[in-house]
Amino acid sequence: CSPPPAALLLLLSSGSRLSGVTGLTGHDPAVSRLICTPIPPGQCNTGKFEQQADDPSLYAGEDWGYLRTTAEDLRQTVLQQKDQIQSDQRTIHELTGKLSECEKGLHGRTRRGGPAGLWGGAIAQLQDRIEKLEGDMSWTGEDLEGELQKKLDLLDKERKALRLETHKQRQAIDQSIAKLHHRVSGLEEGTEPNAFPEGFRLSFPTRTNYMYAAVNQHIPKLHAFTICMWLRPADKGIGTPLSYAVPDQPNEVVLLQGLRTPVELLVNDKVVQLPLNISRGSWQHICVSWSQRGGTWQAFQGGRLRGEGHSLAAGHHIRPGGLLVLGQEQDTVGGGFDSTQALVGEMSQVGVWDRVLSANQVASLSRCSKITQGGVAVWTESQIQVHGGATKDPGEPCSKHSMSSQ
Repeated sequence: CSPPPAALLLLLSSGSRLSGVTGLTGHDPAVSRLICTPIPPGQCNTGKFEQQADDPSLYAGEDWGYLRTTAEDLRQTVLQQKDQIQSDQRTIHELTGKLSECEKGLHGRTRRGGPAGLWGGAIAQLQDRIEKLEGDMSWTGEDLEGELQKKLDLLDKERKALRLETHKQRQAIDQSIAKLHHRVSGLEEGTEPNAFPEGFRLSFPTRTNYMYAAVNQHIPKLHAFTICMWLRPADKGIGTPLSYAVPDQPNEVVLLQGLRTPVELLVNDKVVQLPLNISRGSWQHICVSWSQRGGTWQAFQGGRLRGEGHSLAAGHHIRPGGLLVLGQEQDTVGGGFDSTQALVGEMSQVGVWDRVLSANQVASLSRCSKITQGGVAVWTESQIQVHGGATKDPGEPCSKHSMSSQ
């Protein structure tokens, strides 16, 4: 004879909670213990149990109404939480299954007089699974939150850097526009022939791949050359003060310095390093010369010879008909610029001769003295055309001597 369900009393008390079970908000289910009373053989009275089930008043000392209300509240809470915690539905279903198995096991063991320990084992196993699930969910949430914060910080840094770069570009463009307006006003007033009575300089205010100046003069075939200029860099590495490109060779003649490399002279894509030390912020006079005879070269700074050598593109001649560009390194004729190789700063009195100047002539140029131009490239305003925001500004290093730039 098996006892009716009413004979199994589940005592609930607020002092003993089922720890580890989460998701039941609003009520805290508590279990004290499950009491099963074995019945001696032959004393099972089914009618008496049914009478007890129908008459709750027979349970001395128990608040039947409280138990019924509590059970109903728990049932309603579970129904409400099913819609809110979809990810835990499987766990709740497994709980229902374990409770059913526990109830069946209790009935069977009660009939045989054995212990009823399945309830405790099922609850402990369920608690372990729920705690593991909660731990996994907590770790995943923290990990995703950390990754999201890192990405937000990175985006914020990129936004600030972009804003700063945009601000610098806007300032440079505004300055260029103002200078152009001033220039246009001068042209409208007919002052072009005397726009720069004390000489002029080229200004490259920022590192770009579009700001440059072109020398509008035909370059003939050369067996030797000397290039001189005044230079005032504004950044690390002078960039590319001068490059001459022809259709078959963009590196026919190049003078440049990278951010972390020495000054270099390229002739027909052959390179030699020059022992020049060009500092930022001050005007400096530099000259380089080359001859196809033995590929000899010389480098001057401040009118003094700093280094010389040979075997630089020996026997080669500089091909005619190319384009001479100031401020950028050409990968194609008139294009293919790279901002990392651009000149940032100012330059003036750029001259190209079709011969090798003597040491005395170079020293004279560094003192702003006048010598005969070679005619390959002459520093006159009409021969220099600026592009991309590069500007011509009044004044140059030798203006204080009141000497002609030629």
